[in-house]
Amino acid sequence: MLNINNISLSRGHKQILKNISLTMGEEEKVGLVGVNGAGKSTILKVIGGLEEADLGNVSFKGTMSYLAQETHKEMDINNHPNLTIGEYLIIEKSIDVEEWEIKKFLNNLKMDDKDCDSKLGELSGGQKIKVEIIKILMEKADLLILDEPTNFLDIPSAEWLMRYLVTYPKAVLVVSHDLRLMNKGITKIWFLNERIHDVEVYRGNYEQFLKVQALRDEFLVKQLVSEERKAEKVFELAQNLSGRKSIKEKKRAARKFEQAKELKENVKELQVKVMKGKKMHLNIPVPMQSNKLVLEMDNISKAYIKGKEILKDVSCNVQKNDRLAVIGKNGAGKTTLLKILAGRLKQDSGTYKWGFNTNVGYYSQENEDLDFNKTVWENIEKLEWGTLDKRKFLGGFLIAGDMIDQKVSTLSGGEKTRLALAKLFAGGYNVLLLDEPTTYLDPDSQNILLHALKEYKGTIILVSHEPHFVRELGIEKVILMPEEYFGYFRDEYIERVGAI
Repeated sequence: MLNINNISLSRGHKQILKNISLTMGEEEKVGLVGVNGAGKSTILKVIGGLEEADLGNVSFKGTMSYLAQETHKEMDINNHPNLTIGEYLIIEKSIDVEEWEIKKFLNNLKMDDKDCDSKLGELSGGQKIKVEIIKILMEKADLLILDEPTNFLDIPSAEWLMRYLVTYPKAVLVVSHDLRLMNKGITKIWFLNERIHDVEVYRGNYEQFLKVQALRDEFLVKQLVSEERKAEKVFELAQNLSGRKSIKEKKRAARKFEQAKELKENVKELQVKVMKGKKMHLNIPVPMQSNKLVLEMDNISKAYIKGKEILKDVSCNVQKNDRLAVIGKNGAGKTTLLKILAGRLKQDSGTYKWGFNTNVGYYSQENEDLDFNKTVWENIEKLEWGTLDKRKFLGGFLIAGDMIDQKVSTLSGGEKTRLALAKLFAGGYNVLLLDEPTTYLDPDSQNILLHALKEYKGTIILVSHEPHFVRELGIEKVILMPEEYFGYFRDEYIERVGAI
């Protein structure tokens, strides 16, 4: 059904894909994995016809539906705020579906309070993404191409989508850092090896892939050690023979030197295969200390539509070095609250006051502080770096080489996240407002960020749908939405992180 023939692609001097050939049959469920920035989204865009390869071609028979990684920025749904969900799907998108079917999908995606008559303009960003997912699933294409489909979903919605994809009667190609999704129903793994710019094919699910890859790496290490020893012995023998006077011995020496050279080339190839992808090394600079009282918030309320308050009388107080989590379902107002505290949005009523000597930094899940039309370097060159070594600091976020001169619009979701975090952490803020900072990061990078934040000598106010991240960060206080309850964290609240 899908044939990828000798695809090669470069960005500037950076090779992304090199002579890739792959096939995918009807009803296959394929997971595409690899580190951030390896080129996973690029492969999907080439398959979907959104980008052209430098060499090679893609052939496909049938219909195709594509969900972009950053679909929240590209959704046509944003252009129709006055349409209802039903009008958008049935009339605007010409999908042959009954209203009861739409309602069933809404219920499955935990939008029980919405129906076909709900206006698109009243939906939160996360709810709009769910409607976009419903649109793609209802198109019933022969091939679904999904780039991080669970990024903005709460856990029950992600689990439902996972089960749905497993039973989808046609082909699915998915990129996801959600390992639960990868481990159920996937029949084949395409592993994009960024070191050799090739895609390695593994039969089975993600867990089986990890086991096979671990065994393969172990074998390669043993093979590498063996080849290195053999090359050394052959080279030593060649040197001994070359010192002899006999012409016959000198000829043997020449052959041995050639053999040693070939063995060393084999060693180099094995070294490339054994090398692991680079990982972030984060060190958040120690900020200037704030006063003990960091934030006082009294009865903050906000409504986007008159009479429909998304926030109502939210109050709290935050002390120096507190870790506070804002927990609630999609559409409960978590992002709205952080935008108000960051000064990006005006509340309708109530007050908040930052304490003396506070310096507040804000990470937006939509990377609002990045200028997509400028290069990476242009986005960070005017920061107050102080004594920080710019290039060394950026290198810790894997921002180096040709990437410095790339336009931000060409970066992957994970690369944009790393750049936004680098820009934030370089600011020396003693209060961090973090709205879903792990969304586009692979599991290893999430854990590296977690460790850095645990060591951070400042105050954190966090929105996250990752229970593990919230638990391990050491959250002390919570605001529960939509109850607007403020209090100390309890273990039972973990169940509500992304689970509503």
